[in-house]
Amino acid sequence: MKKTYSVLFVCLGNTCRSPLAEVILKSELKRAGIKRVGIKRAGSRKVNVSSAGTGAFEGGRASSGSTITARRMGVSLGRFRSKPLTQLRVRRADLILTMTGSQKREIVARWPEELDKTFTLSEYSGTGDGDIRDPVGGPLSAYYRCGDRLHTEIKRIIPRLRKATRPSKRKP
Repeated sequence: MKKTYSVLFVCLGNTCRSPLAEVILKSELKRAGIKRVGIKRAGSRKVNVSSAGTGAFEGGRASSGSTITARRMGVSLGRFRSKPLTQLRVRRADLILTMTGSQKREIVARWPEELDKTFTLSEYSGTGDGDIRDPVGGPLSAYYRCGDRLHTEIKRIIPRLRKATRPSKRKP
């Protein structure tokens, strides 16, 4: 069994939604007592959380709206830098969560063998509420709505992640 469980959030530019999802999940994992990479506790696999964009450039900063929204939520995007979605990132992920159905379809079209681990966030959370709208270019209130929606969806996936990161019990 791998020592880490890797979650990859994907959006288009990797400057608004997926970076927010990344830092929100890290915060929620800590709150739930699920260890992240770098935090040592016995009993379950470490969780690595990252994000990338289907149309992202390497090294860009998070949008100011997302940075302000993150700060409002008690998390930080100050050190965040954007990353493009690559074959290596896709292959290393145990779970890929996209912001839209079209992003999921794009990943599955490029890497059909990764279908079983690729979901929209709302699909994986069980809400089925569809796409998470991109706030880019909108007012700060659009970023706040996006952050609130991400937070709601992410809180719903914590039980599934807890189960996925538990070591499997071997039968004697």
